[in-house]
Amino acid sequence: MQPMKVLDDVTRESFERDVLTAYQPVVMRGVVGDWPLVDQGRAGLEPCLQYLMGFDKGEAVDAVLAKPDPTRAFSYKPEQDGFNFVRDKRPYAALFEQLWRYSHFPDPPSLAAQSALVSIALPGLELANTCPLLDASAAPRIWIGNRATVPAHFDDSHNIACVAAGRRRFTLLPPQCAPMLYLGPPDYAPTPAPMSVVPDLHRADRARFPLLDAALEQALVAELEPGDAIYIPPLWFHQVEALAPHLNILMNYWWRPEAAPQRKDDLHLAAMRLAMLAFRHLPDGEREGWRALFGHYVFGARGAELAHMPEGQRHLFGKLDAAADAAIRKSVGDQLKP
Repeated sequence: MQPMKVLDDVTRESFERDVLTAYQPVVMRGVVGDWPLVDQGRAGLEPCLQYLMGFDKGEAVDAVLAKPDPTRAFSYKPEQDGFNFVRDKRPYAALFEQLWRYSHFPDPPSLAAQSALVSIALPGLELANTCPLLDASAAPRIWIGNRATVPAHFDDSHNIACVAAGRRRFTLLPPQCAPMLYLGPPDYAPTPAPMSVVPDLHRADRARFPLLDAALEQALVAELEPGDAIYIPPLWFHQVEALAPHLNILMNYWWRPEAAPQRKDDLHLAAMRLAMLAFRHLPDGEREGWRALFGHYVFGARGAELAHMPEGQRHLFGKLDAAADAAIRKSVGDQLKP
């Protein structure tokens, strides 16, 4: 494992110029250090929860609860026939009261409300605590809980995660580590994101998961304090540990560039799952043939490789307007209909 790159005094200009273009995770110290929420988090559990209650409108949010164990991970059961936590919906007032009670336990269960859209769950909080690196169109989500771990998983969006209270340790690995991370099925995971079945990369049984050592040689690790932020590029695996025993708060921002006019960029995971269905029954030799064609048609065929075609005659190889994009989507959709 190696320490993650750390930058100070990051501005929106330097973020867009130096960070976004590198496709590497970066810790950005103190980016949101002036947030009122960060000040309240530093003041302690009760002042921070009281501050948040000032924005609460009673909306029920998703909450997860797991028994305490050494990993404190929201993960699969040991036999992978279910998950090791219970999920329900509750208003923040109930969640905050439970966090306060658990703060008096020597070894409380792990409790968290995860990924709530701030503008709905705590309206106004996003206006009082804005990320200086992004447009207001990037809608923040908030994660509130005590000590817990989210196992290694990936998202297909850009991500800036800002620590507002407590401490968080991030372990990031490049997408190329996928074969070594013992991933669960993409259509059955504790969260919407595909996830490793290993509850904690740092506490794993190496006899059961022998490939992890090779993966961790490529891992980048960082610990963030209140006011710090981290940029996580799309598809990078990340394990996130909320370390403070009683209260940890994160606000994060997911976004993707627009793929085509009037279309949401939402095809990546759907395309991967469809490809898994389409090629699973083929013999090995043919599968390798398709791997080569995907390498060309999907991930290659750029620049000089297209010089044999006039620019206006490249069709799916070239630029698409909204009408062409919609027509291709309709054609594919029609083929999928029974």
